[in-house]
Parts: sequence; C-alpha cells; structure tokens
Amino acid sequence: MKEFTEKNLVKLLEVSQPALFKALKNVNFVLRKIEGSSKNVKHYSLENLPDRYKETLKTQGIEVSIETQTIPNAFTKKYLLASKDKQTESVLRCTLVERYNKKSVGTTVSTFLDFLNNDSIEFESLGTITQKKLFDWLKKYKTAKAKGLNVVEELLDSRGVAKGTTSLTIEMQEASIRYFLRTSRVKINAIYLNMCHTFGDSMPSYKTLNKFYNNWKRKNPQLSEFSKSPDSWKNNYQAAFGSLSEKAKYRNHYWELDSTPADIICSDGRRYTVLAAIDVYSRRCIFFVSETSNSYSISQLLRKAILKMGIPENVVIDNGKDYRSIHFESVCTNLGIRMEIVPPFSGDMKPHVERVFRTLSGELFEEMGGYVGHSVAEKSELQSRKSFGNKIISKMKHNKLMSVKTEEEKKAFKDAWKLSKENLGLDLSVTYTAAQLQYWIDSWNTKLYEQRIHSSIKTTPLKKWDDSSLPVQSIPDERMLDLLLGENITRRVGKKGIRFDGAEYQHINLVEQIGQYVYCLVPSDWGQLLVYSENMKFLCIAEDPSKLGCNRYNARAAKKKSVSLSKQFDKVLKEIEEHNDTSILTRIDDSISIEEIKTVAVTKRTETIDMLINDSKEIALQDEEALEKSNKYDFKNKTDEGKPQKILPSGRPLFQSFIKRFVWDLEHDMVDETTKSLAKDNPSMWEMAKQQAKVS
Repeated sequence: MKEFTEKNLVKLLEVSQPALFKALKNVNFVLRKIEGSSKNVKHYSLENLPDRYKETLKTQGIEVSIETQTIPNAFTKKYLLASKDKQTESVLRCTLVERYNKKSVGTTVSTFLDFLNNDSIEFESLGTITQKKLFDWLKKYKTAKAKGLNVVEELLDSRGVAKGTTSLTIEMQEASIRYFLRTSRVKINAIYLNMCHTFGDSMPSYKTLNKFYNNWKRKNPQLSEFSKSPDSWKNNYQAAFGSLSEKAKYRNHYWELDSTPADIICSDGRRYTVLAAIDVYSRRCIFFVSETSNSYSISQLLRKAILKMGIPENVVIDNGKDYRSIHFESVCTNLGIRMEIVPPFSGDMKPHVERVFRTLSGELFEEMGGYVGHSVAEKSELQSRKSFGNKIISKMKHNKLMSVKTEEEKKAFKDAWKLSKENLGLDLSVTYTAAQLQYWIDSWNTKLYEQRIHSSIKTTPLKKWDDSSLPVQSIPDERMLDLLLGENITRRVGKKGIRFDGAEYQHINLVEQIGQYVYCLVPSDWGQLLVYSENMKFLCIAEDPSKLGCNRYNARAAKKKSVSLSKQFDKVLKEIEEHNDTSILTRIDDSISIEEIKTVAVTKRTETIDMLINDSKEIALQDEEALEKSNKYDFKNKTDEGKPQKILPSGRPLFQSFIKRFVWDLEHDMVDETTKSLAKDNPSMWEMAKQQAKVS
C-alpha cells in the first residue's frame, strides 16, 4: 500500500498547501512517525486520494496496485453471525462512503445525495439515504480507519436479528438441541444457566435461546413430541395407514387383551385393576375387576369371556410378564388359542382395547364417586376445583369421624385414601366396593356400550356379532373349563404323593406311579390336583384334605404380600442399624475425647522416669555397638531400600530404653536370663512394662 505525506503530495502534484488541505479535508489518513519529526504526521493512502490526483500521479508512474484490498479480511463473530442481507448492506455502506470520499471538489453533499436517491440503482437496497445517515457512516468509517478496525463490521447494522436467524454459534445450537431432547419438560432458564457456565461471556441472551427453541420446536414437531412422550407421538404423528380391524374376518377371529389401573378409588382405599377382552370383529367386550393383573386374574377374564362369547382363535397381548407366564401359555395351549405378542410399549398394536379403556373412563368413571383422573394433570385439575376452605371443612369432618372410631378402625383408615395427602381435594364422598365397581362396569357394557352404533363398524356390537354365521367354539361344561384354565405342571411322584404349592396330594392310583413323572392340571381349589400319565391318560384327582375348599391363588397372594412385608421390615431394620444413634459406648468415647481435649500434656517427673531419661543414651549406645557386630537379619521386616532389617544377635531390634525392651520381650515371649537380670536391676521399669505389654 503506497502512502504519502502532505509534503510529498505538494511536491508530486505541484499544488499549493491550502488547495491540498481543502481537497483532502474528508479523506481518511493514518498518523505515523517519520524521521526528523517529534510529532505523528498524516499519511494518505493512494487509493483514498481524489481521482484527479490519482491521474496526475499515474503520469508519474505511480498508480494503485492490483493487490490493493479495500475491505479487510479479519471478520469477527459480529459479522459472521449476521444475516447475508446485513452483510451485503454493510459492504454497500462501505463502498458508498469510499465513493463519497473520492467525489470531485465541486460536488456538494446535496448533489451527491440527489444522484444516489434519484438516478443511481447501485445503492437502492440501502433505501433513501439522508445527510444524517451519510455523515454517521462517514464518522464510523473514519474512526474505524484511525483505530485500525474492520470498517465493514463498524458499518454493520447490529440492531435486532433477521427472521429465521440466530446469534447462537453452531456449537451452541447443537448443545441446546441436546438439552431440548434430554428432558420431557424443557426448562429454558435452567438450560440457559448451564450453557452460560459452558460458553461463558460468548453466550447470547436468554431471549435469543428461547426464540431458538420456539423456532426449533416449530420446525421439528415430531422429534420434539417424541422426546416428551413416545406415546403422545404415536397418538399424534405415527402413520396409521390402513386398519388393524381388517384382519378380523369373523367373530372370535381376533381378541385383544389388556389391563389397566382403574381411575377409581374404592371404599377400601385401593385402586383396582380392570382387565378387558374385546372381539375385534364385533367390538363386544368383557371386563374383570381384580386386585392386580396376574396369570390367575387373566385366566378368570378368559373364563368369563369364553362363557359369554366362546373360544377365540387368536389373542393379541403385550409383552408383560403376566401375559407371558407359563400359566397363561399353558391355558392358551390347552384351549388351542394362538398368542400374538406385540413389542413392549406398543399400545398402537392393540388399538381397540386401548380405545375401550378410554371410553370406559371417560363415560363411566368420570361420573362415579372416587374418580381420581386419567392422568396426573387431570388429577391436579380435580383437586384444584375444591377451595381451600372446603378442604379445611372436609378435614374437620374427618377428624370428628375418626374421634368415634376404634383403634382397629383407625389403623385400617391409615392405609386407605381418607388420609392420603395426594387425594386431598378429590370428590371421595361416595365410593364403591370392588364388587360394586364390577357391577357398574358390566351394566354399562351390556346396557349402553354394546347397544349403541359404533362409527367404526357402522352398527352395534351385538348386531355385528349376530351378522356372522360361523359357529362359535365353546366348552359347555364349566367344570372342564375351570380345569383347562388351571396351571400345567410336571411332577415326580414320591412315596408321600405329589408335592406342589406347599401341599401333598395323594391318591391310591399314585402308588403304581411312585418314581414316575406325571402331568398335572392345577385348578383354583388348593386341595385338588388332576393327574395324567405321560401319554396323557387320566389317572386320578389327587387331594390334600387340609387344603380342600381353599382358593390357591388367594393363598399365594397372601403369602406374596407377607414376603413383601417381611422385606420391608428387614429394610427398615437395616436402615435403623445404619444410623449411629447415641449409646452408652458413644457417651464413654465422647467423655474421653472431651477430657483429652481439655487436658494439657506435661511430663511427670519421678525417680524412675528420671533414671530412664538419663540411661537412655547409654542404652542406645550399647545396642548400636552390638548391632554393628551382628550378622543377623529380619527378613520379614525390610528397610526403606527394600533390604532385610539388621537385628541384634539376640533377635531383638534396637531399643531406646529398657522399658521398651521389656515390653517387646514380654509380647514376643523372649524373656531370657539377660532380661531377668535387667529386670532385677530395674524393678520399677519392669513393673511398668508388665502393665503396658499386650499378652494373653
């Protein structure tokens, strides 16, 4: 870059000093030191000079180099993060300022602006250019040049952010998206604080991050929804071309089975499980209320459904352990039912039973007392309907009610909903037993659900059922059905019969089968077992008289609950043991510690101690002389260099006092004649050593 001082230009251009000063009034310059001057001198670059001066210098062989670059390359974050439009606009401003600096002397500002605004299209994107705007840009340009800054960045319009752009860097955007996907509840404030900790002062404002999140969520609705709830994504976005109803060509072709906690709290404070079976072809369904979903409750649902609709050919079930149990698989094998298992968390593969559960809750449960809501949000909404004053009145009524109850009744209530904090504010004034809940569900099903027209099948479930002419396969004997719904097991017959489930089953026909394996059907009656040979020939019904009439599955549930309770007790006891609560031993230790802390240690002077102190040097000197002459080593104890430690000829280490030697001799059973001789000469130290020595 060629630069000239005013003195150089006066000489080269052959102009006067005043004329040059007037021509260079608005031309940028740089102050530099030159030889022979104590002050900085103005330097003008060739490319910034007026065109008439450039032409004059060109005749003298001085012209602008092709490599001259007007716009600097060193852009920072301010320019790089700006939109393309703002970058282009900044370059145009810079070009405009340079064009103004190169205008002829006779061109006024008004003439220059009139030409730009009316006749030129080069700077049309800058809009109407006023004198104030031009002078502001001239000032910024001149200041940037004087300070050596990037003139393009200084003329950049940094107000606001263009639509669809962000001031977050690529790294920041990637980090923020990871935060968005990491949690189901996006908290922009927490994310912003974490990112400020990571990126420091370069992190833009909270408003910028929040705007980026809203734009990202709008452009990625499926990913945003899936990160919050896969189930919600399935309901709202998963493609649902075709219909799973089309696979059911006739009644009992396909059933869907499922279970869900009822949205009702019963009078005993429990929230029971509702199991359902629905015929996909006709939409007829059966419900069974149980304490929990297990293989036994599912078999009871099947029993109820088979007695009403017959035996299905296929059942669609999920991958839960209750449906994949050996018991349920044996039931399906006995009845000739094929199981179709859908992957975990695939409620969309059982849409009909899922839909009937929602309909049941929305139509029936919401109208019943004890309704707790279908979701956490709905439950909170129900609780908020009751004013704080009503909650206080309810609590007062409850306290009054509890005051007249027995201790046994109070204990029962502690495990029920009436004292549950999370149920405060719900309408639990009228509740139902499990049997009443079953009655109302069955009544709703038979009197309403099956009687009305369903939009998906264009008719009622009962009419759709009757339209199918294919016969229904069923089992007329309920007793046989109960046996088929029982478990299947294989057991070896012992001399005391068949042992299973905590019982001993015996029968005279089992005598010949002792030592053989038999096939057994397990009914719900705990006292009976149906026994077959390996070739499936019926042998007998073995019995345990002490268990007859008892329900096997109720007993199992009670035992399971007891085991669970014992585990809880054991956990409580272990937690108690982990707490270092104060005991008499703790108090003793603390007392000793306190006394030691408050006691100042001083050396007690007695005749024996004084003699010990005086003789210690002489004893140490004698042992050191004996150690130098010794050729005996202790290979168990080594020095810091890893070598065996040298010991006295007697096998003893080096001692600093008689009392330490006496203690060592006593503890290592090394009391010999020399020890006894020393003890005779030092009886006080010998007695002290005997008190300190740890010997059994």
